[in-house]
Parts: sequence; C-alpha cells; structure tokens
Amino acid sequence: MTAAPHAPTAPGAGDASTGVGSAGPRPVERVLYGVFIVLALLGVLSPGQFNAAPATAILELTFLATALLLARSVERGAVKLLVVGGLYLFVKTLLMVVYSEASIPDYLQAYKAFFYLVVLAFFVGKQVFDGRRLAVFTTFLVAAFLLKYGYSVVLGLSDRPGVFMENNFELILLLGLFYLAYPHLPAWRDLLFLAVAATVLLSGSRSAALGLLCIYVFLYVRTSNRTWPLHIAGVVAVGYGVLALFSARAADDGPVRLDRLNFLDTYLYEVRDWPVWEFVTGSFPLTPLSPGSCGNLSFYSVLFSSTDPGTCYSVILHSFLLRALFDHGLLGLVILYTLFWLALRRSGTPVRDVLALLGLITLSALSVSAFNSVFAAILLAVALGLDRSRPPTAPAGPTGGQRGRPRGGRPRGGRSAAGRG
Repeated sequence: MTAAPHAPTAPGAGDASTGVGSAGPRPVERVLYGVFIVLALLGVLSPGQFNAAPATAILELTFLATALLLARSVERGAVKLLVVGGLYLFVKTLLMVVYSEASIPDYLQAYKAFFYLVVLAFFVGKQVFDGRRLAVFTTFLVAAFLLKYGYSVVLGLSDRPGVFMENNFELILLLGLFYLAYPHLPAWRDLLFLAVAATVLLSGSRSAALGLLCIYVFLYVRTSNRTWPLHIAGVVAVGYGVLALFSARAADDGPVRLDRLNFLDTYLYEVRDWPVWEFVTGSFPLTPLSPGSCGNLSFYSVLFSSTDPGTCYSVILHSFLLRALFDHGLLGLVILYTLFWLALRRSGTPVRDVLALLGLITLSALSVSAFNSVFAAILLAVALGLDRSRPPTAPAGPTGGQRGRPRGGRPRGGRSAAGRG
C-alpha cells in the first residue's frame, strides 16, 4: 500500500485497478451498482417483506469488496484519515480487550462508524464514480423505490415498506445519491425530485422526511438566483408535506409516547452520575447499560448482546447521536465529523455539498444508526470517490447552474475537480 498524490489523468489513460480514465464503467462501479440493481429487483419482487435476500449483509460485503479494489494505494489526503481513525480504534480496542468482558461482535457493532471511517479512506480522491453513470443508477433506484413503496401502501401490504431493509436506513442513501447525481440528471430531474418526495411521504419515515427537506434547501434555495422566492415557497410546500407525515405518524401512535423520547430518558438516566470528563471521552469500552434500563427496553430484545441475552449496550438507544455520546463522548463525535469533513473536502466536494451530506446523515442520526449504517457508508464512499473532473451534461437548473457547471481548481488530494466550493 502506498500513498499516492495522483496527478491529473490524461485523456485516454487509465488505471488497471480503478478504471480511471476508461470510457466504460470502472470495476468499482460494476461491482457496487451491479449488486444494488440485483438486490433492488429482488426487493421489488418481494411483496410483504423487505427483500428475499439478506440485503444488508450482502451490501456490507460489497462495500468491503469495492474498498479492496482501491486498496493498492491511498491518496495523500487520506493518510490522516487512516492514521487518526486507526489510532483511535487501536486504543479503544486495546482497552476493551484488556479490561472489558464484552464480546467482539458487540464491540464491532458499537464502533462500526470508526471502522467504516478507516475503510472509506481508500475512496478519498479516487474519482472512480462517473457522474453520468451515477445519474442513470440513481434514476433506476428512484423508480424501484417508488414502485415498491407505491404498491406496498396501495395494496395494504405494508405501511412502512422497504426495498433493502427498514426505510429509515435506506432512504438516506437514496436522498444522498439523488443529491450527488442531481447536476448530471436530465432536464426532467425536477420531476424525479417529485418522485423522490412521493417515495419519502409513502414511507412514513420521519427522519427521511427531514432529510428530504434538507436536500431541497441545499439544491434549490439560493438567494443569488432571481427565482429564489419561488424556491422559498417550495420549502413551505415540502415542509407542509413533512408536517403532514409527522401528524399522520402521531395519529397512528395515539397516546403512546414517542419511543425516541424513551431512549433519551434512558440515556439521561445512565449518565446522571458521570463526571464532566466522561462526557468528553465517553464511557469505557464497552460499558453495558444498567439492568434496569435493559429491562425497561426489553421490547427491543433483538438489540441485546449477541452473546449475553441479559445484557444490552448503547445500540438499543437507536439514535446514533445518543449512542455516540455514550460510547465515544463529545471528543469521539468531533473526531468523526472532522475527519469526514476533511475527507470530503480533500476529494473536491464543495462546502455546500459537504454541509448537505453531513446534515442529511445527522438528521438520520437523531433516529437511527446513521454513520453506523452501511447505507451511510456507501453514500459517503460515492461522495468521496465521485469524479468531479468532467462537466455535468444537464442544463442549468433551479440553482442557477452553480452545481451544474464545472469550476476550476484542484482538490487538495491532487486531482482536478469540478464544483469545489
């Protein structure tokens, strides 16, 4: 493994492992998109269930396989990601092995975000995902999601449908891919956004609804555009749809208290006696929750320890933010967000897009596992490995073309990239 600064790729040149510079799909694209397409078709053809195949496990293996395809070299800008992320995991793992009785599977589940972080270093600045092919792939996914969600709700098969797994997880991937592909989508891309919005509203997912509002704001609302008042009106329309979804979910839940508030109460109970420094560092790896808390959350016994059925860890709190604050503390969260910010910027991602992607995942983190999910990891892999050196083919859209026109400049990782902010 070598650290390579990568000079700009000459026309017609190519890398044997990544396919950079080649006219056809790169190996990483073939593997990732191919697996997704097969699994999506299986999901559409699996009425009454998410997917006939173990989609999440297959996607985990696919994510690792694509990283291995890129593991021959590491961009200079990704070295910090590897070193800091690897050192953090080494220290935590050492403490867990020496002083804790927790099992390895439980530890991996709790620290998965940092393992993903290290693996994602191999995608930084590699330019292995072509924008036009991403647009075609995203359009296919939007159609598959809308079809599965539509017939599931209309036929009464499920009020919370999914193509791969629970929609709180997979919709963050769909929203993020749509955002990344937007400059490369055809002229009717705004109709495609309506299809994405319809899918989210059919899903019943509150975190995805907030994510939809997030990407709308970053895609459409710019005061530099003369039509910005119309886009502000669009925010109101999308916001109304989000509010309607929240209201419908509240009506379905009836007088039952929101489960995320129960998780928050559990977290506050567990940290009630913490000294100030423990809020900074998080709990000792890997600290179980108290028996009383586990008993109160016994309804979620499927999330108890894989080796000790009577023990539960922070994963039962669902929300990534609560889990991260308990396991990693404020320091761990700062390290995680800082490294992802630096990695995205090193890959030539404009500041606006970094804020949009991290904001989207953070909204998901209020409810589910976010950075601990393979769907968020794959979204970040595409963002880190997106080829921004080619101009989008789509006409200037409602953003005034600012995301649709190439800009000069080079990513800090070494290669030229379009759209850097």
